[in-house]
Amino acid sequence: MTAAYDSPEQHLGETIELVRLVLAAATRRRSHGDDDEHARLVAAARDRERAIRSRVEASPPGLVPLERLRAIFGLTATEGRVIAALAAFELETTLRAEARALMGDAQRLHPDVGLLAALIYDGGNRRRVSEELGGDGRLARFALVRFDRLSDAPFALRRARVAQRVLDLLHGRDVLEPELARHLSALPPRPPAELVLADGQLDEVRGLVAAALAATTEGVTHPVVLLAGQEGAGRKTMLAAAAHGAGLRVLRVGCAGLPRDEAALRALGPAVLREAILAHALLILDGLDQLAVDNAQARIDEVLFEGFPWPIAGVVDRITGRPPQLARGTVIVEVGPPGEAAREQLWQRSLGVPAGADVATWAAQRYTITPGLIARAAQSARAKAASRGGRGGDAAVGNTDVHEGLRSALDAKLVTLGTRIAWRQSWDDLVLGDDVVADVKEFIARVQHRRRVYDQWGFGRKVAKGLGLSALFSGPPGTGKTMCAGLIADALQLDLYQVDLSKVVSKWIGETEKNLGGLFDAAEAGHAILLFDEADSLFAKRTQVQSSNDRYANLEVNYLLQRMEAFAGITILTTNNDTAVDEAFTRRLSLKVDFPVPERDERETLWRRMIPTQAAIAPDVDFAMLAQRFEMTGGYIKNAAVRAAFLAAADGTPIATAHLLRAAKSEYQAMGKIISHL
Repeated sequence: MTAAYDSPEQHLGETIELVRLVLAAATRRRSHGDDDEHARLVAAARDRERAIRSRVEASPPGLVPLERLRAIFGLTATEGRVIAALAAFELETTLRAEARALMGDAQRLHPDVGLLAALIYDGGNRRRVSEELGGDGRLARFALVRFDRLSDAPFALRRARVAQRVLDLLHGRDVLEPELARHLSALPPRPPAELVLADGQLDEVRGLVAAALAATTEGVTHPVVLLAGQEGAGRKTMLAAAAHGAGLRVLRVGCAGLPRDEAALRALGPAVLREAILAHALLILDGLDQLAVDNAQARIDEVLFEGFPWPIAGVVDRITGRPPQLARGTVIVEVGPPGEAAREQLWQRSLGVPAGADVATWAAQRYTITPGLIARAAQSARAKAASRGGRGGDAAVGNTDVHEGLRSALDAKLVTLGTRIAWRQSWDDLVLGDDVVADVKEFIARVQHRRRVYDQWGFGRKVAKGLGLSALFSGPPGTGKTMCAGLIADALQLDLYQVDLSKVVSKWIGETEKNLGGLFDAAEAGHAILLFDEADSLFAKRTQVQSSNDRYANLEVNYLLQRMEAFAGITILTTNNDTAVDEAFTRRLSLKVDFPVPERDERETLWRRMIPTQAAIAPDVDFAMLAQRFEMTGGYIKNAAVRAAFLAAADGTPIATAHLLRAAKSEYQAMGKIISHL
């Protein structure tokens, strides 16, 4: 009975000895022709190969990786011998020296096609050299062997090296090459019972993945299964569950880190394909919309896989424009946030609270967010609650913990493009006309009661586009526009983020839209208010196209219009020049408020309210005189009051009229006003 192999190394050792005999026979033939010694060496090699074959058949597949490679990739016997020979030359220096001697070049570091042909392709096999060792052969196509292309050199002089991945497999080590590990990672399957998805959505994805696998079996390509949605929507998790049901593993390709150069991508593709075939895995191109190839006409699936029929899926953000263009086409599945009942179930699971817990119900009603974001926010919320528990154990997770946990999860996105503003003023500090205050209060009421109006009363079905709210505050600097935005956020108990337009707007085509898309998505998820100060610089009127710059500027405005219509959150725009804002925006506004320069009586009220009750102030301060002499907005009045307080503190006296006059004069000049009556 033939003994089985004890380890992959044992099989590899016998394979190396077989290569040694084959090389010795070839060397003998070159020096002495077909003599008896050559015949003996050939016979010995054949006997060794038969003995190895017998032990392979008696061994478990895991102990003979070379046979596993042959079976998975459908390699011929000669292709298997090529891998064995190249592995032997890599591992045995004496064999490499003998190979150099046989090639007649002591300086050659690696064997070439001519040597492999002489050693392996004898007799009738000779015609298969170009087919199996060519660039479109299985060895090269699946990155099992790397053939160097020598410019202006004969085909026979092309150098060949077995892939490091194959060498590791022959030693029994199943590890990715470091360069490839930067782009590839395995995703574990998730049991369907753990998923909380829209009805029928998993079944649809399962059907598409099964169809892609069936097409592969028949040797034809299937369109890329493209799942679009927000981060954390469960796109990769759903694909992993569908792949598991089809008997496939999952390999994720991080598209954001892939090279842009087409040649580099083509060189990487065979190794990616090799890993997919080895693992019998569905390939997921994660972030497909973030990958840009220098050649604008190139299709990434064609560049990487050259039309090879293998199941491929992709994950992209919400598609607001043209979807990714792929050579084999796409089937797009939109994955949105789960419904309220599903969100409540996810909050219960992530927070560790029982069904029906108030905090889970509150969070599900308030935040229309994805499962991944719920998990991250809940983790942070539990940590905050645990910090209050001390040694006595965890404190109960409250609504505030959930809100701060969500803020922690979203701040990484929002603060890169804006600044969260914490407001200290109150409504008493805001001096506006009654009509303006009434409009602002109505805006707040629309937010507070939109669930009843849109959902319970059914008005949501009557609104053609997004259910978000937007306001434009226009007026001179210092009239309270930004302050009013802060008070609205405070009244609604929402975070206010002031957008940094210098970070949003990019000179690179498409980057501005990408930044805005991420900003709106994050704000919508966290119920944050977006404040665009000096909005006329971004929401400017579209111009007649006279150059490519005009065309791209108009595209950005068009994108903003589409994105704001789809936005379910709150945006507030402020401007000093409302006539510069595109009319298409003003038509879509929920509220437009003019903040005029305050009248004399309003200015007097502002002067009085800017002095805190605890401040030391002289009893004879004439606020009416200050209001009469200085036609200033609230912002400048606030600055003057603060300056006067520091002047008084330096003098060691209460705030007096002289201090306020001096400070007001300085602010008035800063406004560019001429003080002729003082």
